[in-house]
Amino acid sequence: MQNILEDIKLKHEQILWTTVRIKAEKAWGSGTVVYSGQDSKGEWHAYVLTCEHVVHDNIHVETRFDPRVGYDIKKETRIPCEVEFFYYDKYSICQGVSGSTKADIVAYDVDGDIALLELRRNAKIDYVAKLFPKDCYKEIHVFDPVYACGAALGHEPVATSGMINFMNELIDEGIEYWMSNAPIIFGNSGGAVFRFSPERQRYEFIGMPARVAVNIAGFMPDPITHLAWFVPINRIYKLIDDNFYQFIYDNNWTFEKCNEERDKWKKEREKLLLAKYGGTPEKEEKRRKGL
Repeated sequence: MQNILEDIKLKHEQILWTTVRIKAEKAWGSGTVVYSGQDSKGEWHAYVLTCEHVVHDNIHVETRFDPRVGYDIKKETRIPCEVEFFYYDKYSICQGVSGSTKADIVAYDVDGDIALLELRRNAKIDYVAKLFPKDCYKEIHVFDPVYACGAALGHEPVATSGMINFMNELIDEGIEYWMSNAPIIFGNSGGAVFRFSPERQRYEFIGMPARVAVNIAGFMPDPITHLAWFVPINRIYKLIDDNFYQFIYDNNWTFEKCNEERDKWKKEREKLLLAKYGGTPEKEEKRRKGL
C-alpha cells in the first residue's frame, strides 16, 4: 500500500503538476515546465515546452525596409503568451488557476512543431518535468506504458494512460513522430507524454502530443483519440541545442554561457546578412559604375 501511495505522489509531482495551460492569440493549448533555475546573479528563469502550432498566431513576419542594408527584409514580431498554473487540493482535486504569467517565445521550429517559452517571472517553479536523458533511446520500446497529460479541449490538465504503439512515423516530408494510445484530443497539443524509468526511478518526459488521427466521414471529422502522435524527445533536444539552451538539461552549460554563444551566433548571422546585401542601393549602384 505504501508503494502505491508513493507512486501516486510521484505521478502528481512529476506529471500532473508540471503541466500548464497556454492561452495564445487564437488558440488554447498545453505546455510542460522543463526548467527552473538561477543565473549567476541569483535571478530565476523558467522555461516551458509547447507545440509551435499552439503559439503560431503569436508570431508575425512582415516585410519592412531596413536602413542598415537599404533593402526590404523580413522582420519578425513575437507576441507573449499567457501561461496558467493550477492549484491542487489533496493532490488530485484541481481548485482552479493558481497563477498566470506572460511568457516570451524564445525559440521555435515551424516544421518540427516545437516552441520554447521563457516565463516573465523571477521566481522558482517547484515542479519541473524530468527530461528523458539525451542519447538513451535504446531504453524506449513499443509496449512501454506511458501517460499523456494536457489541457484537453481547454480543460484543466487531464491525465490519460496507454502504451507506445508505434515509433518512427514519418509525416510532412519525413519528420519523425512517435505514437501512443494514451487518448488525447484538441488542446492536448504541447503537453507531454511520460514514461517511467526503472533505471532512474522517476517519470520522464519523452515527447509532446502534437497530432491526433482524424477519420473523415460525412460532414464532420471524427478524431481517433487512441491514435495519438507525439513529437519525440530527440527532436526536442535538437531545438534546444540549435538555439543554445543546453543549460536546460546539461549542468556543464550555464545560463550565461548559452547567452554568449547565442549572441555570437546572432552577430555572425548579421554579418552574413550585411555581406549578402552589400549595403544601400546607392552604394551598390556606385560600386557597379566603379565610382
